[in-house]
Formats: sequence, structure tokens, C-alpha cells
Amino acid sequence: MIKRYGLRRSDSRLAIILLAPAFIYLALLLFFPLLWGIVFSFSNKVIGAEAVFTGLSNFKNLITNINFLNSVKATCLYTVFAIFFKTLFGIIMALLLNMEFRGRSFVRALLLIPWTLPNLVAVLNWKWIFANQGGALNGLLSALGLIDENIIWLATAGSAFICIIIVNVWRGVPFFGITILSKLQTIPLELYEAASIDGASRIQKFFNITMPSIRDITLLSALVSTIWTINDFESIWLLTGGGPNGKTAVITVFSYTTAIQSMQIGKALAVSVLAMPILILLITQVTRLSTRSNTQ
Repeated sequence: MIKRYGLRRSDSRLAIILLAPAFIYLALLLFFPLLWGIVFSFSNKVIGAEAVFTGLSNFKNLITNINFLNSVKATCLYTVFAIFFKTLFGIIMALLLNMEFRGRSFVRALLLIPWTLPNLVAVLNWKWIFANQGGALNGLLSALGLIDENIIWLATAGSAFICIIIVNVWRGVPFFGITILSKLQTIPLELYEAASIDGASRIQKFFNITMPSIRDITLLSALVSTIWTINDFESIWLLTGGGPNGKTAVITVFSYTTAIQSMQIGKALAVSVLAMPILILLITQVTRLSTRSNTQ
């Protein structure tokens, strides 16, 4: 008994030794920067000057700052519309790819391109498509006789917002499609055969068999994509820079301009701290759904 206990202690020590580098890595690259950010969000820290503790002043200023409130509104609209269309087109994509047809493997690989392309390459291509001078979209519309003069897609508030949503949806649909497809392929064909015998239509099969089967994986994909969409900065910054007049300045863009252009590090960190509870809640739900899916 004593030897067995000694072996268990030895194994525990070995495990601690082996895991120590990972814990140190997490502490240095995650927990310390996170703690540093939270602490300095309560200060007036600016680049090139010492930080002075100011309590909740950054947070009070933010909730009355019209630019911040507009960025929250823009983030909510951007996320809601992007997730809705990614979910819709992702389900359609999965259903189509689940059908038997010639060249299905090639089509699957082709549809993954938007998701696998480097973000910089993809966004710069879209910026060329939306360009008012020499852009592919204006060229196509002009060739079809639908417009007489070029449309300034990225410099008009309404169209610029639609453009950033289009790019986000284009990049995100393959993720939804592939994850939902993986679940579709696990649904027993016997369920559809039994439904056909009972006289069920395709619509009835979809809502009574397909949708309940893919509900959890679709929700999980939507939650993961919501986290990515809220944190999206690069594509919006490259496309519009947050313009025109801040209409596409989501929270990440507002935080960046506050920190880098205005050099108000403390205020920018306060933005991140305010967004943190929402992201933690989303991550918790993702973990819960993932665990439930794995146990089914």
C-alpha cells in the first residue's frame, strides 16, 4: 500500500513537472497581460506618460461617449446580420453538399477557399471588387447597363456597412457549412425512410428530422462565430478604416483608434474590460454545448 501511494505521489510530481511549462506559458501570454489590462483600465494611462489611478472615470466617460455608443450599436448590427446570413447560407450549403452528385469532393474543396485564404489576401481582393474606380463590381454593373456612374461602395455609410457584412459572411459560411455537414452525415437514413413511408413531405422531414438533429451544432457554430465576429478588426480596418464618419467603427476599431491614434491606453483597455463579460458568457456557452455534443 505504501509503495502504491509513493508511486502515485511520484506520478503527480512528474505530471506537475511536465505541465509546468504550459502553465508558465499561459501565465506569461494570457493571465499577466489580462491582469495588466484590467489594472490599467482604471487609470489614465497614455503612451509616453506614467499611469495615474482614476477609478471608474474611464467607464463613466465611455457610457456617455457618443462614439463608443455608436460603436456598440454598429457591433450589434454587424454581428446579428452576419451571424444570421452565415447560419442561413451555411445550412443551405451543408444540405447541398450532403446530396450525391458528380464532382462533390471537388465542390467541397472549392467552397472551403474563402475560409482558408489568408484574411489579408481575401480582404484586399474584396477591396478591389468594391473600388469605385476600376472595381470589379462597378465594372460588372456598368457592363450590364444597370448603372450610369460608379457607386462609391466603401465611402457611403449604408453601402459600406453592407460591404463589411458581405465580406464577413463570405468568409464565414464555409465554417458553418462544413460543421453542419459533418452532423448531417451522422443522421440515420432509416429516419428519412420511415418518414417517407408515413407520407411525410420534404419540408416535414427537414423540420422534424434534419433541424432537430443539427440544432446543437448550428448553435455551437453560431456562438463560436459570434465571438470571432465581435473580435473582427482586420477586415473592417482594411476595407473602410471604420468610416465613413465612424459608421463602420465597431468596438474593436474604436478601441484601436483610441489606443493608437489617440494614445489613450487606459480608455482603450476599459473598452475591452466592458466587452469581457459578454465574451466570457459566450465562451461558457460554447464549452457547455461542446460538452453536451460530445456526450451525445
